[in-house]
Amino acid sequence: MELRTVGIVGAEGIGAGIAQICVQAGLEVILVDDTEEILGAAEDRILRGLQRAEQPGAFSLMRKATRLDKLESCDLAIECGLEAPQAKQDLLRRMDSRVSRSCVLAVQTSALPVAIAARAVENPERVVGVHFFTPPTISKLVEVIRYEHASEEAMGTVLDFVSRLGKTAVRCKDTAGFIVNRVSRPMSLCAMRLLERGRGDPVSIDSALRTAGGFPAGPFQLADFAGLDEDLAVSEILYELLGRPERLRPAEIERKLILRGCRGRRDDAGFYAYRERGSASPNPALADLVEGYGSDPAKPEEIVQAVREAVTEEARTLTGAGIASEADVELAMRLGMQWPKGPFAWEERV
Repeated sequence: MELRTVGIVGAEGIGAGIAQICVQAGLEVILVDDTEEILGAAEDRILRGLQRAEQPGAFSLMRKATRLDKLESCDLAIECGLEAPQAKQDLLRRMDSRVSRSCVLAVQTSALPVAIAARAVENPERVVGVHFFTPPTISKLVEVIRYEHASEEAMGTVLDFVSRLGKTAVRCKDTAGFIVNRVSRPMSLCAMRLLERGRGDPVSIDSALRTAGGFPAGPFQLADFAGLDEDLAVSEILYELLGRPERLRPAEIERKLILRGCRGRRDDAGFYAYRERGSASPNPALADLVEGYGSDPAKPEEIVQAVREAVTEEARTLTGAGIASEADVELAMRLGMQWPKGPFAWEERV
């Protein structure tokens, strides 16, 4: 299929970023959302992004709509709604009934399996999962998830689309968390369990993983940036859908902080408390929430070893189940998380 027009349903959040990289690649875009106000705000963000990229002329490829029937001319339509089962099912069912018979449907999902999102779709052979990373204008990686009913033609269309955007695709079978969120989750859970046992505070654990481990950012920094409620939601999806394994049990300290109203950087407090000009220090509430908080700090090498062992175990579990190849896991973790090495490269070095 010659790909000319891409529909994007959901202009808030990542949808606007995907729209921008599409028009930069010369694709026509129809951006759909419920209100002109939402669409106008998204268009402003896209135009500013194109100006920064020195491609303001690409904005002429943008169209907006508040009705799904405007997707009739699309070759590919991407669902970018809320990552909640019922919301995705309802939206995909409506999209499926309005696009042309040749249109491929892509589900933007970071952790929720495509099989759950596409449960109500009448034409499942044209559904493929995609996971664009935030921000899509910068991230080089896209996870392409093979839904069990997807046709080879649909997969080929999405892979060609990702290539046209100048992104690198890694393939993954349909499962909770896919590659990046599945393999990186033990890093954050291991760090939180160390904190809960009094083996350090956010600063010391994050610092150890950056300096001794070579990671570009620590797990507490990442959780605060994403938002603790969103981070916990990913943990809960993985835990429940993978059979409630103890190694993936969500951390209670994250729940306790959320109940305190500490949801991350946007609320000025998460694992860190944020002050003016971006300065941050461990959230004082942690001393009340964690018994023996910071009383038995672990050495940096202990922290790095514990995290690497947990991550490597999860990577081995994933590849052993045939979800993805070792090569794709390595590539996904380097491009998706900016890790200097992936888990299998650590093993080889040892």
